Amino acid sequence: MPQNDTYIAVVGGTTFGTPSEFGEGLVEKEGTFRVDTRAGKSPTIHRMRYKDVPFYYIPIYGMIDGAEEGEPEHVIHNRTWTALYELGVTHAISGATAGGIKPEYDYDDILIIDDFMEFRAERPNDILKETGHRRDGIFPNFEVPLSLSIRSLLIDEAKKRSEEYTGEIYESGTFFQFAPGRFESPAEIRAMARLGADITSMNQATCIIYARQFGIRYGSICSVSNPAVGVRPFTFDQMQKSVQNIAAFSVPVVLDTIARIPEEAMGPEPSSTGEVYTGSYLDPDGETTTNL
Repeated sequence: MPQNDTYIAVVGGTTFGTPSEFGEGLVEKEGTFRVDTRAGKSPTIHRMRYKDVPFYYIPIYGMIDGAEEGEPEHVIHNRTWTALYELGVTHAISGATAGGIKPEYDYDDILIIDDFMEFRAERPNDILKETGHRRDGIFPNFEVPLSLSIRSLLIDEAKKRSEEYTGEIYESGTFFQFAPGRFESPAEIRAMARLGADITSMNQATCIIYARQFGIRYGSICSVSNPAVGVRPFTFDQMQKSVQNIAAFSVPVVLDTIARIPEEAMGPEPSSTGEVYTGSYLDPDGETTTNL
């Protein structure tokens, strides 16, 4: 069952490889549970511990069991992030394998992303309204989209291991989220490149938006498992091999980041937690409102 000393979560994406093997041989596994949330039954949540720091782990964004047959895909993300918020999570880490848009990107490259774009938004963009929550007086500004403190720790831990790793480590990058559920066309990738995107995949922008609206600090270690469509030819076998290399590198990076969060990522960080305000646009001296 959930415990109130746990405020860190890993929302597993493909950067972490085989979902059931996350942290195998490195973490203590303390059981699984599901909770009823305002958005419905949560996906299975695993409670783990690393270097005496407890954390929750949800595999593949909750897609394994986060929705019943026939329910729309977006309810999975709703329930995953609502569950974390209702459990009191304040820090979350994720990561996706992605298509590398820049020609110089190669298999196994790592990007600690610092910005995002979302086109063709097919999921609710206001998770608070969607799940019946209120955070009065919170302005979820996206000027600095991802947590500075978590990003700093991820970069530091990745650089420690860079000499023994097959890929390059990039300390920034812009993530482009397009239509969930399919690869892009070459023309779409060319358009993304012109807009300034570095990598593209299907879920990280949703996570960034929902985490910010719930006041959860969020960091993401993304990776290149293939060239984006039209950049260079690639095969499914090449993607499979790259994902395993990426996971072997990224999981220890994330775990050692988690171990440092209680001492190094607890200070004030308005860009993650949200600027507190009172009044509204038209009535600055009025009551606090959620009409942002």
